[in-house]
Amino acid sequence: MYPRKSMFRGYMRLITLHVLREQPKHVYGLIKSLEDLVGVRPSTGVIYPILKSFVREGLVSVETRLIEGRETKLYKLSEEGLKYLELHESDLKKALKLAESFKKFRLAGCEKLFDLVREIVVNAGRLSDAELMELRKAITEFEARVLEILATPRGGSSE
Repeated sequence: MYPRKSMFRGYMRLITLHVLREQPKHVYGLIKSLEDLVGVRPSTGVIYPILKSFVREGLVSVETRLIEGRETKLYKLSEEGLKYLELHESDLKKALKLAESFKKFRLAGCEKLFDLVREIVVNAGRLSDAELMELRKAITEFEARVLEILATPRGGSSE
């Protein structure tokens, strides 16, 4: 079973606080750190609302600094934010584990599966019964091979 969408949102919040625990960051530094950790670059449309809620909740403070001649907002974990992370340590561990798995999923090229499923759905209506049976066979073989790989002991090889 995999986490629900709302759980992913909570995990992103925890991971964002975790990254800010390391050191204060401006938005683009935060996005880069999250990308390095998760394997996908979150948009500013995701990050800004999270940061605004953190500031509202007192988990993060904002400091404006002059960096290379430009005013830049730096986001810093507050004492409340640190307490929040400590209180949610087990959830943070789950979030970091999921982030690592997601990063490996993307590195393995597995996100192509989503595109493939979309192609199947879009084109299924035009397939003949024989083509649908061939597709079913291919999917069944693929599923068996994937489950075989997943059942292999960690670090091991089935060959």
